[in-house]
Amino acid sequence: MTPFIMVIFGATGDLAQNKLIPSLFALFKENLLPEDFFIIGFSRRTLAHHEFHKHFESETAHDPLSRKASEGQRKWNDFIKHLLYQSGSFEEKKGYLELNNQLLEIDKKMGACVTRFFYLATPPDHYETILDNLVGTKLSEGCGHETNSWTRLII
Repeated sequence: MTPFIMVIFGATGDLAQNKLIPSLFALFKENLLPEDFFIIGFSRRTLAHHEFHKHFESETAHDPLSRKASEGQRKWNDFIKHLLYQSGSFEEKKGYLELNNQLLEIDKKMGACVTRFFYLATPPDHYETILDNLVGTKLSEGCGHETNSWTRLII
């Protein structure tokens, strides 16, 4: 499976907490995600990576289908190694530029341009602002190439 980076705009909201992260965790538990993947939450709240992890822990770490509760916790601990966070306002370029630095660091670590998915888990009234900033900061181009062949948008 091909490595990927998924950036979730609105990552501390209800959609991410109740649907996206639990669904991605379910895929992870079934070994349906590649070995190398990164999920970066982007939201207005100022959180450290570990605080972002705790935001989802009560909803997703408990695995009722697990034979042992510790197995579910172990899987969760493995999953959150792939979960990062970037604080930023949808309206200000600063957060997008910091996000770009994170993405470039991942590309450097992986030794290649990693496919990027930008998931807009926000109300529709934020779409235009986010899209304008993705274009304005060239995040939509992926890896600094003048092409969007490495990026996808999910709404």
